[in-house]
Amino acid sequence: MNRPETTRFLEHLPFCRTYQQQLWEILSLVMTVPSGEQRKTLRSILDALVLENLVEVPKSEGLWDRSALPHLPNWVTRRRPRAVKEYAEEMIWTPELKFLTSGREPADSPWLMVDAWLKKTRGKMLLRKPVKERSLDIFGDEKALDELLRKRPFKEGLISLDILQCYYVPEPIPWEPGPSGSENLDGLCIENPTTYDTVVKFNKQAGLWGYVAYGRGNGFASAVEGIVPLMERYGHSRLLYFGDADLEGVEIACRGSRRLTAVGKILELDPRLYRLLSKHGKKAPAGSGGALSVGAMQLISKAGLEELVQIFEENLRIAQEWVGFAELNSLLEASFPLSPL
Repeated sequence: MNRPETTRFLEHLPFCRTYQQQLWEILSLVMTVPSGEQRKTLRSILDALVLENLVEVPKSEGLWDRSALPHLPNWVTRRRPRAVKEYAEEMIWTPELKFLTSGREPADSPWLMVDAWLKKTRGKMLLRKPVKERSLDIFGDEKALDELLRKRPFKEGLISLDILQCYYVPEPIPWEPGPSGSENLDGLCIENPTTYDTVVKFNKQAGLWGYVAYGRGNGFASAVEGIVPLMERYGHSRLLYFGDADLEGVEIACRGSRRLTAVGKILELDPRLYRLLSKHGKKAPAGSGGALSVGAMQLISKAGLEELVQIFEENLRIAQEWVGFAELNSLLEASFPLSPL
């Protein structure tokens, strides 16, 4: 691409499909062409750009203008330049990052900033901070360290938050304690907000659970991180759960159960509430159905709720909201039912 007019032509060419009429307009902008030479000049410029692999032209003969010589493409597409990846060369990594020595890191790798911070703070007494605050120290961006935590080195334990003198702060979850004397009873997590509100008001008087926590619907697995400190505060190893009687509702509980098992805790479905749901609720079509996963089936079996399996297989569901204050009252043996606060 030696001719300067070809370079100027390329500069005016957008990174998209450009049709022949626009090609003529660009040609008129970059150079003055003698009469009768326009077609030949445009074809010459396009050939030079194709040779340099800077533009693409149609492969089909039907997409070329053959009304005169030389033939011209109906359109061209300017190629985007390939980014040339640069690497950090001859890095002497701090010992905490020795797992990086066997590979090559891009020049914009976030590990370079971690390395610089570790070298700068070596030997200093550091105050432990939440992850987002430490992320500001290292990157000037409160979210950057969260992104790095998803990478292989953290997942495989090659580096830990302790090395960065920081700790993860789980998102707080709504919860309400039961009345005095209920502290040793299991806590209960409710999937949906309406039923959470109802059960909280009921439990304030009934005291059937040590506390009632809100599970944030489909986000229950991530809410577990906020529930674990609550369980430890009460000295509990087991959490009871209540959600919709449908396949997805039990799978949500299963995903949370796996997270709790990883930290030595147990999740079980609360059979009392699911039996109330079976007794008083009405079935409706579900958006999900079929066979439960192995883990979800284990939760069902442990709670003795096998009768729910047929509901899932028939693509049906029972919404947890069918368990209201009146239904909850049936759990009590007292002669005088409770009233909503």
